[in-house]
Amino acid sequence: MTNKTSLPFSLSSRLGSAVYVSGQVGLDPVSGAVVGPTLEEQTVQTMRNIQSILKGEGLDFSDVKKVSVYLTKREFFETFNEIYIRFFKEPYPARTTIYCDLNYDLLVEIDVVAELRENA
Repeated sequence: MTNKTSLPFSLSSRLGSAVYVSGQVGLDPVSGAVVGPTLEEQTVQTMRNIQSILKGEGLDFSDVKKVSVYLTKREFFETFNEIYIRFFKEPYPARTTIYCDLNYDLLVEIDVVAELRENA
């Protein structure tokens, strides 16, 4: 995944040693379509999209220090956590979870802040 999008924002930006990854959703990066109707399908794709952006910055999930999660339903919280721990390990990054409406048929959106490694 490149840092280019047809929308008026960057997929990531750097400020000092911080890398800010814009909100990612469960869209297939090739087709641009929502990957499926379930929280699991969309969350896994969202995390893959974040992983691709982090990789482009020379980073991975262990470099993430802050996560913001946007869910469309409160009842998704426990299932989301089960999926989340497939990608993040202890010590977990700081996290905020917000319940809100999202565009189209999206169920989850996630943005992260990561810290550059000294050699990055």
